[in-house]
Amino acid sequence: MTGPGDFYGTCAVEDVIDGDTFRTTIKRKNIKVRIMGINTPESGGYREEEAWGQEAKIYAKEKLQGRFVHLYTDPGDPMWDQYHRLLAHVVIDDGGINYGVQAVADGMAHAYIMPHQDLTIGDTLRKAERLAKDEKRGMWRDLD
Repeated sequence: MTGPGDFYGTCAVEDVIDGDTFRTTIKRKNIKVRIMGINTPESGGYREEEAWGQEAKIYAKEKLQGRFVHLYTDPGDPMWDQYHRLLAHVVIDDGGINYGVQAVADGMAHAYIMPHQDLTIGDTLRKAERLAKDEKRGMWRDLD
């Protein structure tokens, strides 16, 4: 299977934690997946809620929860973060849409690329964010 990195697996999104993290089961293991290349405002829970956090979580639930997705790790980056979450690009099974790119383009997430990273879809995420800002989509509506 081809995608924005190395194919890791296909799974059902069981529970959306927030706009950039969800729970699933792969090979009988419960794991958390942190979506690579994006960051969303905090929706509460472990951290204080931020503006647009609940909207980003609701958006993620509408787009992901209960659906099958394909997970891809990014070559050259670790597969797991310090919180034991799988770091993966997420492509929605029905339609082949990259969730991260869509969330950024709709103004529900920021492009989040560390200075040392060379993400396979980094340029696409940056362009999606510029478009969302220019068109004042989602969280960018409130900026002057």
